[in-house]
Amino acid sequence: MGLLRNIRIWTQNRLLSRGFLLEKINRTQVIPKVIEAPELYRRPDDYSRLLKPWHDPFYDGIFTPEVVSNTMLSRMKLYYLHRFITQIRDLPGDVFEAGTGSGGSSRLLLNEVKKQSLRREMWLLDTFEGYQKVDAVRDGAHVQVNQCRCASFEDVQRLLQEPNVPVRLIKGLIPATLAEVKATSFAFAHIDVNLHEPTLAAFEFCLKRLVLGGVIVFDDYGWPATYGARCAIDEVATKYGQNIIYLGEQAFLIKR
Repeated sequence: MGLLRNIRIWTQNRLLSRGFLLEKINRTQVIPKVIEAPELYRRPDDYSRLLKPWHDPFYDGIFTPEVVSNTMLSRMKLYYLHRFITQIRDLPGDVFEAGTGSGGSSRLLLNEVKKQSLRREMWLLDTFEGYQKVDAVRDGAHVQVNQCRCASFEDVQRLLQEPNVPVRLIKGLIPATLAEVKATSFAFAHIDVNLHEPTLAAFEFCLKRLVLGGVIVFDDYGWPATYGARCAIDEVATKYGQNIIYLGEQAFLIKR
């Protein structure tokens, strides 16, 4: 094994010195048959070195252990969440998240809300049991009940204990649980539920309450396995005349 490893390293270094990069292809990535225009889902055009500010040591203080150990989001995705939640610091309205998972992204948002002068409540929704209802037609046959299970409701509740910010943690299926959200306005929302029906319902619910200039960030908009969620996002945005701006994996809108 040591000899093979040395040969691989030598080969990689020789190729790199001539401008080539040897990388393993992800053969397990799911490309559902329901995707229209699959040719638009491509690998990176090139491997040029680009600015990646999320690796700045400054963000080590933002991406705390309680954040990164309780989320599947990359530093890049956490960076965008942080930048957008700071963008709305002067806007009135609460914060909404559909798909809280293990609570890491919520903790990131909560830490920033604590710094803002406006009083906000946080409304955080998840089944806390993974997918409990799937649509094989819209979401693809690869999606199964109980997938994407994260931390328990009780564990997330402990993670998000905060005396200075009201945190409303709501367990159950969207759209039914939306009735428990009593907020009249939102300044910021993060939607990361992966599936068509809850994405559509959560997006429309938030958009109707989103203040002008408010932001919604959508996770996995560009990921093939969550194509059903992308279709739901595009459907609602078209219905209400809103522009979706794609970031590479995530997408966002600023209400106009």
